[in-house]
Amino acid sequence: MEVKVHVDPEVGLPDRNANTKAVVDMFGSPPGWQEGQPFDSSHTKWFLRQVVMQNEQLLAEMDSQTKIPAIPLKNGDIGLAWKNVNFKTTDSKGNEKVILQNCWGNIKPGTLVALMGPSGCGKSTLLDILAQKKTTPYDGDVFSNGHDVTGDRFFPRYATYVPQADLMHESLTVRETVAADGALKNPHPKNVEEDPEVRSLVLDMYLSALGLSHVKDTLIGGEHRRGVSGGQKRRVTLARGLVTGAQLMFADEPTSGLSATDAETCIKVLRFLTRRVGLTAIVVIHQPRIEVAELFDHLIMMTADPMTYGGSTVYNGPMSEAMEYCRQVGYPVPERANVVDWMMDVISPGYKHMLVKQGKKMVDESVRDFVSYFKMNVQPTLRTEVLNAMAVKRMHPKDLAVNKWEGIQRLASSDMSRHFPIPRPNSVNATSPWRQMLILAILKLKLLQRDAKGLRMRLGMSVFQACILGIAFYDIASSAEIMHMQFLFLVMQMVAMGGMQVMPALVDARTIMKKEVGEALYGVGPWIAIMGVIDGLVTLLSSSVFVVIVYACGGMDWSNFGMFYLYLVMLILVMDAYFSLIAAVAKTGELAQVTALPLMIMFMMYNGFLVTRATVPEFMVWALYCSPFYYCISNLARDLYENVPDCAGCQVVIDTYGFDESPSKGIGILVLAVMFVLFRFLQIVALIKLNNPKN
Repeated sequence: MEVKVHVDPEVGLPDRNANTKAVVDMFGSPPGWQEGQPFDSSHTKWFLRQVVMQNEQLLAEMDSQTKIPAIPLKNGDIGLAWKNVNFKTTDSKGNEKVILQNCWGNIKPGTLVALMGPSGCGKSTLLDILAQKKTTPYDGDVFSNGHDVTGDRFFPRYATYVPQADLMHESLTVRETVAADGALKNPHPKNVEEDPEVRSLVLDMYLSALGLSHVKDTLIGGEHRRGVSGGQKRRVTLARGLVTGAQLMFADEPTSGLSATDAETCIKVLRFLTRRVGLTAIVVIHQPRIEVAELFDHLIMMTADPMTYGGSTVYNGPMSEAMEYCRQVGYPVPERANVVDWMMDVISPGYKHMLVKQGKKMVDESVRDFVSYFKMNVQPTLRTEVLNAMAVKRMHPKDLAVNKWEGIQRLASSDMSRHFPIPRPNSVNATSPWRQMLILAILKLKLLQRDAKGLRMRLGMSVFQACILGIAFYDIASSAEIMHMQFLFLVMQMVAMGGMQVMPALVDARTIMKKEVGEALYGVGPWIAIMGVIDGLVTLLSSSVFVVIVYACGGMDWSNFGMFYLYLVMLILVMDAYFSLIAAVAKTGELAQVTALPLMIMFMMYNGFLVTRATVPEFMVWALYCSPFYYCISNLARDLYENVPDCAGCQVVIDTYGFDESPSKGIGILVLAVMFVLFRFLQIVALIKLNNPKN
């Protein structure tokens, strides 16, 4: 039985009494519940468990005819309308190419839409425009619930975009991945103790709705680690959008690369979500088989000849009426043929379909017929429908996103409802920066824990390198002071170079970060803070192991170790910030390492030891003052050897390398701090401005 949830017309949100009755009608009475009584903690948990079980049962039995009851968790329905969308590009010769022309559409709430057409017809371009992912200018307007969403920075709060590639950390489990997105978009109220069982049950509810309950504790997997299948990974991506409470979903070819069975399961899940929680989904898809096509409610078909009709709509209506539409245009669907396959044949420019081969039609005649019929007979009515939809203002999707838990809060008692999330109302991100950093830190530590082998290998390499260098400079402390400088220089060089090995991993993490920041899960600042701190601590740990072993082998005075270690830490912080900046600028990990080398070489050459203040040409003195190595080595040498009584060799070090002309310790530390801040600031700018997805 399909249960209709009563919606309060004043606020657009479910009424408590009506919601309680809907739940009882759907699942029966919770144990210990009396009529008219709001749900307490045990009743709410019982309800969520019933939803999980029903989800699993419905998905197992579902086909295109299955009636799927809605649950009282809708935060209000969101529709989408667009008018006169046009997009053109210019090639290298200055020739203009039409990608989209005069596109109109109106999608009602809770609809599953197939956006189809031959290659080059502009379907992915239209999807990017509707999803507000287009990074180049276009003409036209996009409205949701009667509100213009063009350039709306709050759009990611209530809409989610599923790209062709599944970008996730392969070392996290399905549950951890989806839970993190839920926590970032659904913050727990302050000063209220969270009920972990409720959050867990809500998460299980979403996982069961996507058929992922049986793999929830399986790693995502990837190139370097086994995990879930490709179809399951695609459903995890859908789950990440759903758990955030998004009411609009845009999916760019979610079935690409999947088997026929996995593709059908993916679309079944989307149909289930449109019925179950009122999701509105627009999906770019290539010629689905008939069982998959029948799962869609609505079809938008486009054609692809850029010289004449490129980017034109040839059908925009219910999937169930597509066959009759073809007959009206004069191209009836052959018996036992898939209607979308037939439409793709007759609207693909240059394709010799059955009627052309039989001599009944000329090549591309069917394309012209479909475009003309749509413009003459469908588009005028569609325009009126779009304009009417844009004129009716309902609750703004942003307000619906903020109050997305209102449905279940009105179902529960006032004491129980305090435990449900309260997203920040006037921010692009639902959670505070501090909350974002906490969740990101937990995820980063889990990734480190899962990569324990890599961490052990890194520490092992530090020990190995330390032994090699320690043996080479064994008991260097007993040699003349001038010989100590080789030792100090090599230690600092090897410590500073340690950060280069993590640059490819930083570039990979950046790719995932770009996608997640685009979905408004968190900001760039919190991500940099957590990655910088945790990666810095790991680098510091491996460097510390290296330094202690080398220092002990060298037989150096341990009373000076604290000062020696302090300068090394400052150098590590600056160089780690430098490598992070390059990783933010470069397109690939390999290119990042190549890009970092020129400036790195200059830093190491003009360091006060290889090129000294006494030997540097006057026109290159600036290079010394730009090198963080110079401030560390010169200040360390002055602390160790300047004004040491009864030590002629100490003064030789100062005079030979010109350290007496180097900046004071205070200035040196200040310059290193400025370098650190500058590199991190430029990293933030680079992460925001560069290497963004080009749509």
